[in-house]
Amino acid sequence: MSSPRYDWWGYVKGMIRRYPALCEEYADIKSQSITVSYEASGGHSSNVGRAVESIAIKELPATREREYWAVTKAIDLTKKMPNGHSRLRMIDLVYWKKSHTLMGAAHASYLSEISARRYHAEFIRLVASYYGLMDT
Repeated sequence: MSSPRYDWWGYVKGMIRRYPALCEEYADIKSQSITVSYEASGGHSSNVGRAVESIAIKELPATREREYWAVTKAIDLTKKMPNGHSRLRMIDLVYWKKSHTLMGAAHASYLSEISARRYHAEFIRLVASYYGLMDT
């Protein structure tokens, strides 16, 4: 029996694929940009002395931040599951490295094809749940 395809199924898969880019974007936003000013006026630019404020103002757009946190929480929970390492390796190979099909990633992660399909669907549903797309 195949897993049911919800309207949001493809959207959640896209969220998972975009996760590495969201991680980079989130890290860039949260890192402090320090620039030395060599101006004769003593460096009275608008950002000098307001580093904390400039960091606090930056944030991801609401939708992308929700996507980032949904996938992050799903990863954290998956790490604690039985075969968590193998599950995440499979997700990494399929979605982030894009080097394997689901079945190829199953073999590389030492999982059966049936388990790989089940873990794959569970991860997608978990992300959807954290994002708020699942009713229960």
